[in-house]
Amino acid sequence: MKDSRSEFVDARGVRLHVRHWGNPDAPMLFMLHGWMDVAASFQFVVDALAGDWQVLAPDTRGFGLSDWPVAKQGGSHYYFHDYLADLDVLLDHYAPHGEVNLVGHSMGANVSLLYAGGRPARVRRVVDLEGFGLAAARASQAPGRIT
Repeated sequence: MKDSRSEFVDARGVRLHVRHWGNPDAPMLFMLHGWMDVAASFQFVVDALAGDWQVLAPDTRGFGLSDWPVAKQGGSHYYFHDYLADLDVLLDHYAPHGEVNLVGHSMGANVSLLYAGGRPARVRRVVDLEGFGLAAARASQAPGRIT
């Protein structure tokens, strides 16, 4: 079993926990967990990875060791645009330049795919593990769906 270390990053007033494995000089791989998981759920994947990767896996807001958003901090909700904004903060913190590799499971896969669609210049590769996506809709419906 490969050991991890914990770090915390402030993302727009919410303290996010990030589990970090591997050599800091190795290529980065960001792993986003599903709805019923936490960053530590990727331990078995990290242990099985061939090659030397630097794996960073955040606990999404309200999950694991990350803070729950609090109304007085302006963030008492769990909307996909908040997950996307949190990911943007984390990527700016850990990989401020260039493209990143994203692996997402379930909810994390949906976040990864939405992020890649909105910020394609920031994403090198996406691996989708059981991310079924959003129901089909017309583009004109997007603002209402986000609301």
